[in-house]
Amino acid sequence: GTSMATNPNAMKTLASNTIFTNVALTDENDVWWEGMTSEPPAGTLSSWLRKEWRAATADEPAAHPNSRFTTPAAQCPVIDPAWEAPEGVPISAIVFGGRRSSVVPLVYEARSWQHGTFVGAMMNSETTAAAVGQSGVLRPDPFAMKPFCGYNIADYFGPVSYT
Repeated sequence: GTSMATNPNAMKTLASNTIFTNVALTDENDVWWEGMTSEPPAGTLSSWLRKEWRAATADEPAAHPNSRFTTPAAQCPVIDPAWEAPEGVPISAIVFGGRRSSVVPLVYEARSWQHGTFVGAMMNSETTAAAVGQSGVLRPDPFAMKPFCGYNIADYFGPVSYT
């Protein structure tokens, strides 16, 4: 799970003005999910199903494996100061990611912008708790984002210029 150890900038970004889904609530009405801290909070939590949850007696996770948050990008401590500039900001790299438990290297470099676009477009990911059906099934899915795209993704990329 996301934590100060795995992604401190994300944790700083979501410190306020954030909407959480499918997370547990502590006695203090704060959010919690597995992996957020090294140990679960003491006491009784309210699970993502809003059932009482105690770490010592739990037979299921407090948070759904697909718990999420959304928060204003401006809160990110490392965002480019000109990120909202109408003329945009220079792009010197595009990082594609996905979910693969084995075989594929975590990072590799494309030979050109065109090759990088091809690599990103043909990327496969393993399904996760976000997708309907079995987890771990390999399918074409750059960024492992198909479960979150409720629109024609081609419309999103339509105005992008690759020159």
